[in-house]
Amino acid sequence: MKRVLSIFAVVAALFMVSCGGSTPSDAAVELYQMVIDGEYDAVAENMYYESTDAEEIEQSKAMIASLLKEKAAPRFEEKGGVKNVEAVSETIAEDGKSAVVELKITFGDGSEETEKADMKLDGGKWKLAMNK
Repeated sequence: MKRVLSIFAVVAALFMVSCGGSTPSDAAVELYQMVIDGEYDAVAENMYYESTDAEEIEQSKAMIASLLKEKAAPRFEEKGGVKNVEAVSETIAEDGKSAVVELKITFGDGSEETEKADMKLDGGKWKLAMNK
């Protein structure tokens, strides 16, 4: 149950996701765009999972994709869609293996939100860290 809540917390925090971009900022913006485009399975594939258990990872991916589908589209729709996503800051840890990216999301209704994404370098690709 803790894992479910943990995953939901990540998703509920406006789906701060990332892809294997060359910088943490590139990755965060790319995967946020995937969420906007409804590519939920691709988003789940590009997240960092601490677990090494293949079955647990697959279950997590399925849950994330499902939660994104259920929550993201209605949220974006009620705000008139997403007009723009941009990285406004990026702080990379001294060891170069983690980072925090601040994103500014501009919605179709003119409203804006700022989100922070905790990123992790995994196999040379930046991904959203699944915090517990």
